[in-house]
Amino acid sequence: MAEQFTINRRPGYEFLGALTVTIECDPSALSGVKLGIAVRVAVKSRADLSGANLTGAYLSRADLSGADLTGAYLTGANLSRANLTGAYLSGADLSGANLTGANLSRAKINGEPVTRCFARIMRDDGYSFLAFTLESGGVKIMAGCRWFTVAEFRAHVAAEYPNTAKATETLWIIDAIERRASVLGIALEAEQVAA
Repeated sequence: MAEQFTINRRPGYEFLGALTVTIECDPSALSGVKLGIAVRVAVKSRADLSGANLTGAYLSRADLSGADLTGAYLTGANLSRANLTGAYLSGADLSGANLTGANLSRAKINGEPVTRCFARIMRDDGYSFLAFTLESGGVKIMAGCRWFTVAEFRAHVAAEYPNTAKATETLWIIDAIERRASVLGIALEAEQVAA
């Protein structure tokens, strides 16, 4: 059955207006399923999903290639095995999103193409750290609005909250990301090309 479904924007993106699409689904379907169908319809029509509130969307195996998800809330979204090739994810909140098996090749975070998310660790305060491999080589960590290399994150901790319990836990998380990268054979820094 056809129905109108509205995709709302997160605070700060309301100026773009809500996006209403027509979806075909069972009227008793869960809201996350309906939201997932609405996102698929919006992506097919090349709608701008910047700042969309996609919390809890069921997007498993969805084709989101090239989608503009800049600043989108994807917390709790199921993106398992989704195709995010070339998607724009700068400022997107991916904390709690299921990225298992998602194709992230050439997806862009802060202008840098990534290939995959290989680690996710949550700090006790609920702050989520996601580690990505970059297409150009090396690793960057997304945590809130931060997009740092391992070395940059260590320097940030030393400068902003040294000798605190928060620093100890954050450094433990960074160490765990380094260990995971090592096990997977992922270099933390891009290889330098000789001139």
